[in-house]
Amino acid sequence: MKIADFRQYRARSSDNVFVFVCEDDFLIEESRGVWTGSFEGNWLLEKLHVKEFEEIQFAQLMDDALTPSLFAQSRLLMVTNAEKSTKGRIEDLTKLQQLSTSSLKVILVFGSLRPADAWTKVFPNVSIDPLRQADSVKWIIDRYGLTADIARYLVENAGADLYPLHNEIEKLRTFVGPGKPITVRDVDELILRSERFGPFELDDAILARDYRKSVQVAGAMLDDGTEPLFVLSRIARVWRQLFIGKGLASQRSAKEVAAIAGVPPFKAGEFVAGCRKYEWKQLASGFRELLNLDRTLKSSSPDVEACFDVMLWKLTN
Repeated sequence: MKIADFRQYRARSSDNVFVFVCEDDFLIEESRGVWTGSFEGNWLLEKLHVKEFEEIQFAQLMDDALTPSLFAQSRLLMVTNAEKSTKGRIEDLTKLQQLSTSSLKVILVFGSLRPADAWTKVFPNVSIDPLRQADSVKWIIDRYGLTADIARYLVENAGADLYPLHNEIEKLRTFVGPGKPITVRDVDELILRSERFGPFELDDAILARDYRKSVQVAGAMLDDGTEPLFVLSRIARVWRQLFIGKGLASQRSAKEVAAIAGVPPFKAGEFVAGCRKYEWKQLASGFRELLNLDRTLKSSSPDVEACFDVMLWKLTN
């Protein structure tokens, strides 16, 4: 399901448990308005980690489901990390789904579905298609009213993930001032503002498996005040492109591989050469390192530059 289609989504009133598959954290947060508007009446959405949800006794859940709210607001629980649900809680949810009317609805949020998650098929599934660059460009145009050229330039340099894009656009708005249009020069000055390195040098260093250069560029970006999550999103974007390109490099021309992976045409030959420098095992383990740093940055206050140094060493060596 496309983002635009999801905004029009309306759930069946007889369903009480839903599986929501979405890999973008920002879109999950923005889905609140869609979900609360999907049912008749007034619904109050609460976001819980699966551990918090598991601690709620099933008797209390059923009591909430069967008791109309005194304040004319029914409860809508959005449960993150739902892939870690226990067998007992899954059985509880199956019973909740069988109720003909309920003042409680549960949304189980997944980043992606695995074969082990086959149990989710008993509930209605709402699955958002993975974001492509074109989707993010349209999202920027629709949400912020930027021109297609600026939106495309932002995505090419900041990646397709919505959280980093949102943060960078908010900074750009403050930078240019109220009512003023954002230009390519503004993007270059604010987002790619390291005077020591150009906009593609981090990408190039990773493609070349050049640890020293990649650390220098990432360190310069951090020194210039670039958000750590933005730097991480740039590295993750290159890593995804390498993963896509690795599988196509022996089957398609360099220009075709670059186009599919979202790499500028003038970088096609360099990109394909970079794909051949990495082994599948290394690319797979790299995603784990990226995820670990993402969790670290969001859950603690580490030595950011040291964390990037270690991760880039593991990625490129």
